[in-house]
Amino acid sequence: MADIGSRSDSGLSAIEKEITAQAWTRLAPALCDDLRIIQSEVNQGRAQLIAWGNAEFFTVLREEIAANGKELVIVAAAGKNSIQYLDVIHKQAAAQGFASVRLHTMRPDSMLRMGKSLGYQKAETILRAVL
Repeated sequence: MADIGSRSDSGLSAIEKEITAQAWTRLAPALCDDLRIIQSEVNQGRAQLIAWGNAEFFTVLREEIAANGKELVIVAAAGKNSIQYLDVIHKQAAAQGFASVRLHTMRPDSMLRMGKSLGYQKAETILRAVL
């Protein structure tokens, strides 16, 4: 795991800049119109851009307070071997005292199927009309 998005561009090595660009390219379809907003949250330190493994899986994570305590929110994820990395995310979240993990997805049926072993279940549905 490498937190690649919390420093300014000037503080990143050339390799980190390349991985960061790759991460945003991979995450862009999942973030849709919210891409710039989420990038701003990462730049402000309110969310983390993380590359997992050998930069084969990317996430944007943030902490929120839910009714049952701290909740880790997977704002967006993209790449390969997602279940492997989701398992690691769950273990790290539990070790850090999070009560739950919530994820946002454009493909709920796929994530419910893939995340079944991790205990994911449908919690809400969001509908949006673009005007």
